[in-house]
Amino acid sequence: MNWGHKIIIVFVVFAAGILTLVTKSMRTRVDMVTPDYYGEELKYQQVIDGKQNAGKLSAPVTIAQPEEGIMITFPPELQGKALTGKLTFYRPSDSGKDIQLALQPDPSGHQLIKRQLLSKGQYQVKVQWTMNNQPFYQETPVHIY
Repeated sequence: MNWGHKIIIVFVVFAAGILTLVTKSMRTRVDMVTPDYYGEELKYQQVIDGKQNAGKLSAPVTIAQPEEGIMITFPPELQGKALTGKLTFYRPSDSGKDIQLALQPDPSGHQLIKRQLLSKGQYQVKVQWTMNNQPFYQETPVHIY
């Protein structure tokens, strides 16, 4: 085999490799944090204010995993207060497993989420609520087991 044939073989293998990479990259799914990324970015000042307000509380919102499910517990000064908001379980690895629930704590400041709603793995729990027209926001990483 002469050197001309070897150069052609190298070019063919290189072209096949590039076509394989292009095909794989076109089939890879890319999830954004939110479908309306730019609209959410404009509202980010509310998140900043919410984090500051949540930082002023006596304790952060805690997340525990008893056998019954996922327990969200609010600090004592929020117990019995009228809170409106939402809980978002954001799964960075798969947006199809994201869960968004209404915030509905009981009078003792607890909210139980059924474990069956969530898959095992890493989540970012975003708790966003309003009390007395003031925004509150807290993010906590949680590994669901």
